[in-house]
Amino acid sequence: MSARDNRLEIHRVNRFGSGFLNYSAKVRDASSHPSWSPDGTKLAFTSERESSGDVYVMNPDGSEQVRITKEEGADGFPAWSPDGSRIAFVSTRGGNSEIYVMNADGGGQTRLTNSEGPDSFPAWSPDGSSIAFESGRSGSVDIYVMSADGSGQRPVIAHEAVEFAPAWSPDGKQIAFASNREGNSDIYLAGADGSNVARLVNHSAEDGDPDWSPDGKRIAFYSDRGGSRDIYIVKTDGIGVTQLTRGDDDDVYFEPAWSPDGSRIAFSSSRDGELNINAMTADGAFAISLTNRSFSDSTPAWSPDGSKLAFESDRDGNGEIYVMDADGSNVLRLTTQGARDKRPSWSSDGARILFESDRDGNDEIYSMRSDGSELRRLTNNAGSDFAPAWSPDGLLIAFSSNRDGDPEIYLMLPDGSALVKLTTNAVQDEFPVWSPDGSHLAFESESNGNRDIYAIEVGGAGLTRLTSALGRDASAAWSPDGRRLAFSSEREGNSDIFVINLDGPNIANITVDGGQDLDPVWSLDGKYIAFISDRNGSSDIFAVNPDGSGLIRMTSDDGGAEDAPAWRPST
Repeated sequence: MSARDNRLEIHRVNRFGSGFLNYSAKVRDASSHPSWSPDGTKLAFTSERESSGDVYVMNPDGSEQVRITKEEGADGFPAWSPDGSRIAFVSTRGGNSEIYVMNADGGGQTRLTNSEGPDSFPAWSPDGSSIAFESGRSGSVDIYVMSADGSGQRPVIAHEAVEFAPAWSPDGKQIAFASNREGNSDIYLAGADGSNVARLVNHSAEDGDPDWSPDGKRIAFYSDRGGSRDIYIVKTDGIGVTQLTRGDDDDVYFEPAWSPDGSRIAFSSSRDGELNINAMTADGAFAISLTNRSFSDSTPAWSPDGSKLAFESDRDGNGEIYVMDADGSNVLRLTTQGARDKRPSWSSDGARILFESDRDGNDEIYSMRSDGSELRRLTNNAGSDFAPAWSPDGLLIAFSSNRDGDPEIYLMLPDGSALVKLTTNAVQDEFPVWSPDGSHLAFESESNGNRDIYAIEVGGAGLTRLTSALGRDASAAWSPDGRRLAFSSEREGNSDIFVINLDGPNIANITVDGGQDLDPVWSLDGKYIAFISDRNGSSDIFAVNPDGSGLIRMTSDDGGAEDAPAWRPST
């Protein structure tokens, strides 16, 4: 980050003059530089959404984003004090990049440094008595330390090369930093007094932005050793380098920040073409954007081999079917109609994708190859055909249709022929779901005046009512072993997720909450159930063990909406 034109800018690749790219010129409303509060309940960050750079604070799920600096110039690089009462930050309000400190609510802003060279990247010592920072006041960029009130400013790690991004170890005995003293940028460790400098990571690529895990055993950092700038972790003895993120060549993942409990890592990322704050678990899973969402993606469906995701998105103005690689790269639009195309479903061999569309005036079912070619219309009638689902062996397609007046369950071959009407009630039967062995279909029905879950054999025999309680039961999902069903139910007032054992009468509410919990999906190993909930004010994806324990929030989007979770086949 630099202070060109009195604006803090994000630069990619190299701080030493080569490979220069001003990323802030490519994106709007850039958000970066995450910093956790000591208790893990808040994240401070930099954003350009209302200015050339200000400090904001938000909840860890991305909600309640509050701007706490509003002065002229650019403010950024926030760093919480260990007691959570203050935030150190960088500002150009005086014309040069200097270190300031303020109360956690933005009050009491005080300037700590006043030098001719730029001062940046403040980092508090664990006891809160000192602040390390990088400074160019001597002509080269070195690591300085000062008391928390700004007194006693002194260089502790000085070299003719560039020394930057200091980070204190949790016990306060060491400082990790990045340096190009050996030609390229690597991660180094030194004593808190600057003694015993040793290179931790030695690679020909550019490494930077070290951050200690709370237990002091690992350091997260960025590296472009894989071609793109990604987040890695390494043990503090220099072994066990592990890559956590995998971006495209044009993506930037940097500024990792461990949560106080060590379970999550926040970081800055340019994925999806915008620079935003993201968070992931400490093993690199469940990466989500916390500060931006400009369009809606929904109804994800994994390819059988787990390498692709098909989904619906309105990113180009209306609902279309897209496909992307499992890591979110190589997004390809498959349909290009002005109508809404939705609910993609893969064939068992991954060759074709089913979807429903109103492109011809009413909802019909279509099929196409997984690259969008060879479009086929499979149904053609005056009613609505919807919710298509391939059988596990790929030989049949189940779907719902109201062509005869009310929705019923139908079967057809993959080319649309050999139509069979499976249910014949004068009420709504809809949203079929195949059992794992392909022998049964679960579906929603109002046969008894209430919406319940039923099952029927594929041949039409053995109709069985599985649930029977006042309140709407919906969104049936088979467990991988076929012995249980998860579903949503309003039987206790609001919608919760329930699990029923099919070999016995046991039904359990596993998400007792005042919000609306919907659309359960089992993980492929049967150990988790993902679902949608608005319990925190926005519609997000959660996961829970089948017995109701171990609830975790997997996505967060303040004011937005997530829906239809889907587990990857290898999960």
